[in-house]
Amino acid sequence: MQISKFKMKTYFQHILLLFIIAIALFPGNLAAQLNQGGIPRSFSLSLPPADNDQVTVTPPATDVLQEEDNQNQLPYRFAVNLPVDFGIKTAGSRVKAPDGTTIWRLSLTAPGALALTLYFDQFQIPAGAKLFVYNPGRTQWLGAFTSLNNNTLLTFATGLIRGDQLTLEYNAPDGAPEPLLHISEVAYAYRGVAEYSSLKTGFGSAGKCMVNVNCSEGQQWQNQKRSVARIEVKRGSSTSWCSGSLVNNTLNNGTPYILTADHCGISATATDISKWVFYFDYQSAGCPNPLKEPSSRSITGATLVAHSGGSAWKGSDFFMVLLNTAIPDSFDVYYNGWNRETMPSPSGTGIHHPQGDIKKISTYTAPLQATSYPGNPDLAHWLVTWSATANGYGTTEGGSSGSAVYDPIGRIVGTLTGGDSSCDSVSLGLPDYYGMFSYHWDQNGTENEKKLEPWLDPIKSGVTTLNGWALSVDEPQLNEWVTIYPNPATDHLNIVTNRPDANSLEVRVSDILGNLLQTGAIRPFEKQDTRISLSGLSKGLYLITVSDGENRVVRKVVKK
Repeated sequence: MQISKFKMKTYFQHILLLFIIAIALFPGNLAAQLNQGGIPRSFSLSLPPADNDQVTVTPPATDVLQEEDNQNQLPYRFAVNLPVDFGIKTAGSRVKAPDGTTIWRLSLTAPGALALTLYFDQFQIPAGAKLFVYNPGRTQWLGAFTSLNNNTLLTFATGLIRGDQLTLEYNAPDGAPEPLLHISEVAYAYRGVAEYSSLKTGFGSAGKCMVNVNCSEGQQWQNQKRSVARIEVKRGSSTSWCSGSLVNNTLNNGTPYILTADHCGISATATDISKWVFYFDYQSAGCPNPLKEPSSRSITGATLVAHSGGSAWKGSDFFMVLLNTAIPDSFDVYYNGWNRETMPSPSGTGIHHPQGDIKKISTYTAPLQATSYPGNPDLAHWLVTWSATANGYGTTEGGSSGSAVYDPIGRIVGTLTGGDSSCDSVSLGLPDYYGMFSYHWDQNGTENEKKLEPWLDPIKSGVTTLNGWALSVDEPQLNEWVTIYPNPATDHLNIVTNRPDANSLEVRVSDILGNLLQTGAIRPFEKQDTRISLSGLSKGLYLITVSDGENRVVRKVVKK
């Protein structure tokens, strides 16, 4: 078989009115990186920028980058990492707030960048202090990052801030020790990211044939889509988009393993991987491309567990990491099941982030075929040919690398290496190649670091298939005096009680940390079925408490 070209598939109370308006006007720009929430102290003080907190980074030669990308498409590079030397001790400006809070700010400009990520080689925040990063218009911000974001390598990375300017702000209570804050690199995004001022659908990346995961094609794959992450992969001086997914193990305990492709991470150091950013729930709410970019939730940092296959020139091309931080229940994720049998799957799907775009789904209706990836002597890949569906013709692109292909039951059978499919009419029917999960299991080598088996079957059960696992949501008990439904919920909850003798019942809605968000009352003698609105709440996990003064029921409810 002759193939001319291969693609390696790649988020309080009272605040200022202006701040509230910004939320209303730009809700899609609020990306929730794992943080403790809140707003920078300077917002409430209306502090103007200081003259001496401005730094500028020299932009790269994008024509040279484009030429390099034409010659090397594995994986999909969207940013270059520019070396810098900015730290809290040597740059920026400090002021004291009336309450004694120290406010340090550093504003950075990298002319022409579509978006920016900050990479820290020194990061340690004392207890009680907070770090934020935001754009000039204060319509996108990340933080507060706190001591909970510290790690033993003293590294950190922020998620992407749109545009070519950002401000880093550190708030410390009076008497707090000095932090470690030093930026060693700035990821300069030159493609694969929507222009900040653009309202284009699709965010300027994925091909027009692609199908959003919440179209009808994704109806039977709602669990699997919750597992999929867009990964901002740092490898030395480059940052790329890849796709990956959470994978279950035989303990069914939610260990946060993420499976992607070896060609995505093969040259990344342990320090690089500690700065990877994993974006969950980055998808359209419905089938059409949204007019504004949807929000996402993200976690920074992981540790390599096992990998093998190089750039697929030998072996099956897998790379599995363990997130350095537990995934909060509020993320409402799913851990994929898997199938390591060698029988070809007759049909199924792939879910991925082509060119770093929102989550897409591709469908195959012909059986997978065992094959060798071109140039690879090992029979270690599945060949898949995609099919047209009701809303398009899902293929794959750079950025889809490492994404899972599923059998009809929704279990992983492989991870994407590359291929020739694309939205070009000539390429729609060309095949893609997925490293076999069965080969990942124990065929790449004898060391534990070269196979999935010891990590995904720690109890040595020997099973060849495993179903997926998700955070359990309490099921109603038949003998309880209150029922709460539906669960998961969208815009409202119904609360039904069989206690018509109760004068009044209190309903409390709290977040997973116990913070009270809203209260209400039920008067059973007036209406036994009461509706509680969730329209003002973000997606995630909440605690619903119903009490009659003596007895109470607490339920976990997911808003989707």
